[in-house]
Amino acid sequence: MNQNKENEYVSDVQSYFTSKCMTSSRSTSLHEENTMKFSRNKNIFEQKQQENEKELKKRWSDIAKDWQRNKRDVKVFQLAEFGIPISARKQVWPLIVGNKLQITKELYNILQIQSKTFKLDQRKSLGRLSSFNHIKQDLGRTFKNESLQKIFHPGGPLSENLQTILEVFCLYRPDIGYVQGMTYIGSILLTYFDDYQAFIILSSLITHPQLISIFMLDEHNLQIIFQQFEKLIKLNIPQVYKLFKQHNINCTNYLLDWILTLFAKPLNPDIVGRIWDRMLFNGTHILWKCGIAILKILYPKFKDQEKTLQSLKNPEIKDEELLQEMKNVIYPFEIQEVLGNIEL
Repeated sequence: MNQNKENEYVSDVQSYFTSKCMTSSRSTSLHEENTMKFSRNKNIFEQKQQENEKELKKRWSDIAKDWQRNKRDVKVFQLAEFGIPISARKQVWPLIVGNKLQITKELYNILQIQSKTFKLDQRKSLGRLSSFNHIKQDLGRTFKNESLQKIFHPGGPLSENLQTILEVFCLYRPDIGYVQGMTYIGSILLTYFDDYQAFIILSSLITHPQLISIFMLDEHNLQIIFQQFEKLIKLNIPQVYKLFKQHNINCTNYLLDWILTLFAKPLNPDIVGRIWDRMLFNGTHILWKCGIAILKILYPKFKDQEKTLQSLKNPEIKDEELLQEMKNVIYPFEIQEVLGNIEL
């Protein structure tokens, strides 16, 4: 290679690397610009979310101040569809549920003392002690959600509170006692309320006319519920109905687990709060709509029997998708009438 050609070669190489460096510099600059733009947009979005949350909290606070007048307002029901802010549930849920059972603080304290006495004198209370032992065992194996695990597993900050309200309920309603799954309901309530208020709402939910037969595991009424739910499946998602029949999957394989926890077991606490907002305002039919919506979303994952049962046990569902599908569920009057009239 002569000198001229060598110089040309060096010049070309220098030009190439200069060009690459400039391109790289522009690319880096563009990346930084996009990152900054994304960060700004994220901050704006979060700021708007905070403003919306603040505005919603204020609206619900105003509604709560004159609850007797506002509780039947159609606009309030519509607002509940968008969800009650987490910060407002502490004020609003007790107003919706009320205290029809007239559970006083004095009664709660007496039952709490009795629960400690029963544990000390085991000879007089073998039946109740058995329920107490089941509660203790379930606290150690119940929660899959990481945040709930930290709070409610033995040694967690609210573990004793949860154990207490469940033991007190066993004494309050010995005819129902403790049913596996109540831990989930109690845990959701204790994230919002103190023990006494959580106990009032827990007792009100479990003894609700359309729910009590479920918690008492009344075979006759459970059979009616399962039959009506299968009708809803056939009506809304016939392909799932056919697949379940094919794989011999029935409501006892999944639905009982869902409704005994009011969906607090299969779903994350955030979406459970949204579902309970609707249930408390609109009634227990929301639970059946939720069940159908879950099946509709999960259907593409249903393959063989094993994978289907696994999907039903641990459903992976986006919150907004579930809420939207619940709105689309067909819920005929005749089914509503049957499920709405189930009482012990």
